Order: sequence, then structure tokens, then C-alpha cells
Amino acid sequence: MSELQKGVTIRIAGNTQLPCLLALRAKGYRVWLDYHRLGGPEDTNPDYQLHYQAECAGGYFSSTTPEELLGLVAMWEVRGNDWRLKPGEGAIDDELHAASRTFDQDGNELPG
Repeated sequence: MSELQKGVTIRIAGNTQLPCLLALRAKGYRVWLDYHRLGGPEDTNPDYQLHYQAECAGGYFSSTTPEELLGLVAMWEVRGNDWRLKPGEGAIDDELHAASRTFDQDGNELPG
């Protein structure tokens, strides 16, 4: 029985970042990380924002997390250069919201 037949549950967490980067490399993408300084030169203790980046076959992708980066690559691989939303496709957002559920802090579903 394959891994897909057994089923899997994955949620973004600390243990998903490196597998996402490794998946991108396995797909042939060059992956790198840059730090962007937040605040000006007068800031003696600045914060930095991470920019994960990937490039392959003329495509360039950038995000703030490896999971987002892999998601952008997957979207582009499926939709191609014409990846932007097309007329009539926005209805999926309405469908998801209409079918969504609400849970309390203990994971119990709340009545709609």
C-alpha cells in the first residue's frame, strides 16, 4: 500500500519547512534565502524579514516561508504563466466560506 493510500495529515509547522525546501530542490529548483532589514540605518536593533526564493526554467518565486514558496511553485506548475484569477473562478472562495465550520478552542464544532 502506498503512502497516499494510507492517508496523510499535514499542517504547516516547524517540521514542514525543510521538507518543502527539499521538495523544491528535488523538482529542480534553485533555492536560496535573503534577509531584508526592516527599519532604517538609525535602528540599532533592527528586525529582519526572511525572503525564501526559488528559480527554475525562467520562473522566479519569492515568499516569506518555504511552505508558501512551494505553494506558489505548485500553483504555477498547474496554471502556467496565465496563473492569475480568471472571470468566474472567484466563486470557489464563496463556496469554501459557505461550507466552512467553526470550532472552539478544544476542537469541538460549534453550531452554525
